[in-house]
Amino acid sequence: MKKLIQFLDEDLEEALMVVCLVIITLVIMLNVVMRRLGMTLPWPEELARYCYVYSGMFSAGYCVRRNVNFRVDLLYQVFPRPVKILIEYAGKILVLFLYAFMACASFNLLASTTSVSTAMQIPMKYIYLSIPIGMTLGVIRGIQDIIRYTRKLREEGK
Repeated sequence: MKKLIQFLDEDLEEALMVVCLVIITLVIMLNVVMRRLGMTLPWPEELARYCYVYSGMFSAGYCVRRNVNFRVDLLYQVFPRPVKILIEYAGKILVLFLYAFMACASFNLLASTTSVSTAMQIPMKYIYLSIPIGMTLGVIRGIQDIIRYTRKLREEGK
């Protein structure tokens, strides 16, 4: 149980992205083989596209977890340590609120969506569900990141 919790804490988004990318690869390869045999399937490209969307949304939490969000480091290096800490907290909080806003706003999109996908005929709600899932993972990872950063600063201050 402890290993499962550790895995979910450290590698959840990465594992989900790998699963999506494996599905994309297999489905596109299947479609290529089928075309060589003179048959075309209508659903592989659509499934690959939706897996790509989910992979992109899962990357929100992954980027926060690995601390690889967009930032401009050039000016950051010039500032003294207290200002760097303030900028770091401001950036982390801004990203957290951005993900929280996107997660909340995406529920309105889910509530108003009634269409189905073209080839697979699945409700688009399931595709759009990637947004609140990805953004919620981003919020969770953002909270964890702020806690880790605060602990790191406290340990350095001792």
